[in-house]
Amino acid sequence: MANALFENSKHFENRGNIYTIYAEKECGIKFVQDKVSKSYQGVIRGFHADEKIWKLVTCLHGRVKFVTYDLEQEYKQEYILEGDSPSSVSVLIAPNTLNAHQCLSDNCIFHYKWSDYYTGPKEQRSVFFNDPDINPEWDSSFGFIVADRDEKAPLLQDLKL
Repeated sequence: MANALFENSKHFENRGNIYTIYAEKECGIKFVQDKVSKSYQGVIRGFHADEKIWKLVTCLHGRVKFVTYDLEQEYKQEYILEGDSPSSVSVLIAPNTLNAHQCLSDNCIFHYKWSDYYTGPKEQRSVFFNDPDINPEWDSSFGFIVADRDEKAPLLQDLKL
């Protein structure tokens, strides 16, 4: 299954804005856990995939480049997600889909909804953050800040499903 996009309008007023990220009637998936990451410019998180977990991701603040790679269909998708845009865009990620994002603004806040509880990196598949077969074309103008896990992960061609 390809990723699904959910776009919700934001209500703006003198106090700020309010918007919906998730409505079960629109998405059809029950989520059990939310996670939030804050990153600084140049930070790249991922590529990670879960075998059975669906994720709904949204950039709440800042600007990120978001890349997914479906391991079963061998299909890449790229998005620019902006937390301060006039609408809220969320991406639904199917199981067995690698995903990674790079913070392009001074900082960004990224929100994840998980269909099952996160049990740690040992339960996930990981691929090298700059894998040549995925070719994420990260913005290198401010350098890359990457976790050891993502820098030392195997190449896509070495990953076994």
